[in-house]
Amino acid sequence: MTPEPLSPIQRFALRAEELIMTRLVPKDDPGPVFRWLFKIPILFYKLGLPLFGDFILLLTTTGRRTGRVRQTPLEYRVEPGSGCFLLTAGWGGKTDWYRNACADPHVRVQAGRRKFEALAEPLSEAEVTAWLVEAVRRNPGSLKIWSRWAGETLDGSEESMRRAARYFPSLRLRRVPPA
Repeated sequence: MTPEPLSPIQRFALRAEELIMTRLVPKDDPGPVFRWLFKIPILFYKLGLPLFGDFILLLTTTGRRTGRVRQTPLEYRVEPGSGCFLLTAGWGGKTDWYRNACADPHVRVQAGRRKFEALAEPLSEAEVTAWLVEAVRRNPGSLKIWSRWAGETLDGSEESMRRAARYFPSLRLRRVPPA
């Protein structure tokens, strides 16, 4: 199945992401400045302007230690067939949103103006590998980012993406029907 072509906004966002993630963001941790910058889409969502809704969703989790509500804007893709949203964690899964969703998989999602409850389910290594292969096909610039984070040169082959999968744990957000 051929994926939909990327919109001009998506192409611009991918180019900007490549520049930022390969040259500016520390590879081991986003650091305080980028942690703050990555939260900017939350402001747009709160203002009712979900400008990034076709590729950035707002994930609401429960803090695994504090029990407090946490919101994180994340890039996503829609899984063909199921319509579930797929999220990939950077930094080897050492992100608060990923750890929170693993500790309590009941999450809330807002993608554009759509809001729903979901259950976060881990993807298998094979599923992550397939997603990484597809992502590289759509955006070859991802290889630079992922090679940097994985600490090894990735060439986009299925074997290199299989090795990379351990650095990019991923979740499927399965919509929970309203009660």
